[in-house]
Amino acid sequence: ARRLFHATIVVGFALALSHNCSFQRLRRTNHLAYHIVSYLIMFMPKLTLAAFTACAIRSSLAQDTPTMNIVDTAIAAGTFTGLTGLVTLAGLGGALSDENASLTVFAPNDEALAKLDNATVAKLTDPLWLPQLQQLLLSHVLVIGAFTSDTVIDGMDAPTASGESFTVNTDPIRINEDSVVIAADIMATNGVIHVIDNIIASQAVSQTIADLAVADDNLSTLVAALTAADLVGAISADGPITCLAPTNDAFAALPEGTVDSLLLPENVETLKDILLTHCISGNIVSSMVTSGPITTLSGNTIEAVVNDDGSITFDGATVITADVVASNGIAHVIDKVIVPTSDEAAATTVAPTTAAPTTEAAKDDTHDDGDDIDHSMDGVKDSPPSSAAMYGTAVATAAVSAGFAMLI
Repeated sequence: ARRLFHATIVVGFALALSHNCSFQRLRRTNHLAYHIVSYLIMFMPKLTLAAFTACAIRSSLAQDTPTMNIVDTAIAAGTFTGLTGLVTLAGLGGALSDENASLTVFAPNDEALAKLDNATVAKLTDPLWLPQLQQLLLSHVLVIGAFTSDTVIDGMDAPTASGESFTVNTDPIRINEDSVVIAADIMATNGVIHVIDNIIASQAVSQTIADLAVADDNLSTLVAALTAADLVGAISADGPITCLAPTNDAFAALPEGTVDSLLLPENVETLKDILLTHCISGNIVSSMVTSGPITTLSGNTIEAVVNDDGSITFDGATVITADVVASNGIAHVIDKVIVPTSDEAAATTVAPTTAAPTTEAAKDDTHDDGDDIDHSMDGVKDSPPSSAAMYGTAVATAAVSAGFAMLI
């Protein structure tokens, strides 16, 4: 196109110079040549315009072709300092820079991040709460490819990389009615960025383990048991706490009458002991678990086993849904109920056909809720490095103060 443009300019200039001196003579001597030249003169403006337009389109396309990945694009923009710092702290820079990926990122700018209160920022930049930071950030990333603004359907449900989803509405484009897209379709080599004016709400900052359990119909028996044992407040506390959550089917697999018996007021201490045996101090995601004993908040010890296929069991109860991240810790859904034996140092999983009701399994001592939790958490902090003790090396602490002092 550029060559055509240059050629038409040259030809046009030559024709203009020769027109006055030779055009009339050409008309008299060579009619064919005269007509050819006439048509060239007639169509020269159109050819020139076409060549110019082609050059302009080519130049425009060259400018619109992205040359940087999502992370580098955000860094170059200069308005995502807080976000890129959080991405680095969370260890997600590589995933968001992957040239083989096709991602859509709803990116809160620095003004949006400044709306977070200081306590939330301090918590999210503490290495202890790394899973919550990762969950929050991944809740801003769609896994359905590069999703541009012209493909938005009002009311659509969008799944995110965190496992959560949000609702997208139009006029203007907004997320969950709270986060408005203020700049759309910033293209990168591995996806697209949409700038938003508010953080997208995530369970990692807004819902406790208790909240998530209540919202899950498959955990209604667990919620009933926690309520009867007056432990809902305990698993709604600040944490961090890790809960092994038996499903309704797990409770139903207990011997007939066991659940009803445990829910009776006279068996509340036994029920507390069972439920607290499903709770561990710390933010323990599945990748941190190694085979070995773990002390629970009841003071009982359960045995974690990481199998060759990557599956995890706790005293024979298999994790069927791992790493449900809440604002105060982690939940792992399991397929059996773990019931302590009369020996406080051990625990066993109740099988549907072999175990008896466990009213005799209660420990002789009585429990105060606050004392149980405080003392049990102290014990877990001293437990083997197969659990929370491994967590401190997961992130470089120096990045916290260096990267986010401006947010706090």
